[in-house]
Amino acid sequence: MTERKKSFDRSKAAFWLASFLIVFCYGVMVGRFRVFPFSIMKLGEDAVSSVIQERKTILGVRPEHFLGKARNEGKGITRYEKDRTAPGLTLLEGFFDGSNEIRLISPDGSMVRNWRVAFFNLIKDTSFIKDDYFVPKTDWNVEIQGAVALPDGSVVFNFERTGLVKLDRCGAVVWTLHRMTHHSVEPSADGGFWVPGLRYVESKDQSPFPMLPTPYYEDTLMKISAEGEVVKEISFLGLFFGNNLVSGILLANGLPGIELAKSRGKVPQEITHLNDIEELSVELAHRFPQFAAGDLLLSERDYNLIMVVDPNTQKVKWYQQGPWLRQHDPDFGENKKITIFSNNNDSTQDGTLLGGSTVLELDPISGEVRTKFGGDPKRRMYTDIRGKHQILANGNMLITESNSGRVLEVDSEGNIVWEFINRYDETSVAIVTQATRYPDGHFTVRDWTCQ
Repeated sequence: MTERKKSFDRSKAAFWLASFLIVFCYGVMVGRFRVFPFSIMKLGEDAVSSVIQERKTILGVRPEHFLGKARNEGKGITRYEKDRTAPGLTLLEGFFDGSNEIRLISPDGSMVRNWRVAFFNLIKDTSFIKDDYFVPKTDWNVEIQGAVALPDGSVVFNFERTGLVKLDRCGAVVWTLHRMTHHSVEPSADGGFWVPGLRYVESKDQSPFPMLPTPYYEDTLMKISAEGEVVKEISFLGLFFGNNLVSGILLANGLPGIELAKSRGKVPQEITHLNDIEELSVELAHRFPQFAAGDLLLSERDYNLIMVVDPNTQKVKWYQQGPWLRQHDPDFGENKKITIFSNNNDSTQDGTLLGGSTVLELDPISGEVRTKFGGDPKRRMYTDIRGKHQILANGNMLITESNSGRVLEVDSEGNIVWEFINRYDETSVAIVTQATRYPDGHFTVRDWTCQ
């Protein structure tokens, strides 16, 4: 081999070695400092990972998104003590027989009416959803969460973060609201509804809060008319900034949601996690003299925070953080107390560290809290996310243990008097996102049949 050839081979080897070292060092820098093209690579990785994880759902083989571990025996109505169960019809919202569905059932489990709801049949235009992450890939990739049944038999419900829909008692569309609504639908005294919403803030010039890095999703309190129109919208973040709750709560530990999203190379999805809005009714207002009819009880999950706010002045009248953990569904009660579904999410599959989920009762004046149900081995329940409860007219309580696919009614002593299990197969249940008991006389419908 000539000296010229040897020199060329050495130069070639040196070039490839130098190229390798440059690529290797830049790769280390991309991973360490998350510079270009980290976000693109990460998005690609996340997309592939998402497809692998949800392949059965996407292919229509098994609805993994809706399934949870079966913790209880039986299927359908597994307990019904007629003389101790509060009368009325129960509205169930969840995944039944292969589809998102809302069901109205009698105490013995017989079907009164059902509404099968497929996202792509009802929401034709998804352009209002600003991030493809939230656009469902199939009807099995979006859940319904939050529902109200009206006296005429119609229902209003959310597709989670992807629209609000009203159907008549026979399933015909009355109206749809193309906004990113989510979590809960609660009636208002004027016939409308309070619904949490999401507003996409893309750039600094769109943001009223300069300290928050864009883009981000901003929770809002949306007042929806009976006709399905937004008549009022309040910035949830604005309540923190306008009531001196930024340093003490919102920024007390930085903005972990945004920092986590940055570290993963994703667009930040949310700064707060508003999961319930309830209006103080005229009938209950005298029980809470520190508040007024029309005030709103709000639940923010990530800060373990509930608060009461005047929607007209946007003044926060009261708030408290914990001892509940990642809670849902605070409600005003007849006994001057506020009841709360505390998920007690401890990052275990069965809630073994904190003893499972509980329903708590809070005195908003003294701050005293006691457990109404759960928290002991004989009355155990657990759902790491979701969850609802309802105090019934006879003093019983209806509880939705969502991810366990279970709805139970307990008396004042905590004894189960009615139970429903939404079994999927031998080892799994399908989720029930909400159950609501409507008393006799609520519905004006006399004939539920439809052609």
